[in-house]
Amino acid sequence: MPRKSVHFVTDPAVWKTLIAPVRAEIIETLRMLGPCGIADVARQLDRPADSLYRHFEKIVATGVVVETGTRSTGRRVERVYDLVADDLGARFKGASNRAVNDAYLTTAKTVLKMSARTFRDAAASGELVGLGLDKPSTMRAFFEHVWLTPADFDELNAIFRRLNAFLNSKKTRTAQTRLQLVSVLTAPIVRRRGAKRQTSAHFSRPAKPTQPSKPRPAAISKPKKP
Repeated sequence: MPRKSVHFVTDPAVWKTLIAPVRAEIIETLRMLGPCGIADVARQLDRPADSLYRHFEKIVATGVVVETGTRSTGRRVERVYDLVADDLGARFKGASNRAVNDAYLTTAKTVLKMSARTFRDAAASGELVGLGLDKPSTMRAFFEHVWLTPADFDELNAIFRRLNAFLNSKKTRTAQTRLQLVSVLTAPIVRRRGAKRQTSAHFSRPAKPTQPSKPRPAAISKPKKP
């Protein structure tokens, strides 16, 4: 069955089911491998196959992953799975703002958890090499606090789309490549203490022009009594 280009998830609860760390890794592995069995995904993730069956059941129940057939592996018959689309997107409908924001928060937590584990394992094996060294760089990390207008954020989104297209073109393994994790996050900063809170409404509305202050009349000093 050919994949669609994008499958949009409309229910925040379903999105939270899919974005749990192990399930997110399973989905990303299926994106790279194409139709395959659970054993193939387990080898790619360096996890026991038995630990993935329950996660596959939950993903299949959402309709994002489907069983496409079976294949014989020795004396065993193995089920083959694939994604219904090359990419997943969130387009929530009829959900409360709280449920939507909770789904986005779960997404960020998953990305941060996966990134932390990847950095931890790479550091433990001595594989982290930064810029400025003689060896080829294997990692990059930075964060910035910036002031962006709505037009600036649109431009940033365009950059992200180009980056996403570039990364999606690198899903096939070759002799010269090594597997890398690329994580990108951006979020509005909300100050709750000691500074004015920056809200999305404040971000979207132009600031009101300030009215010039009226000059105060000069104070008239009364003559002192003799």
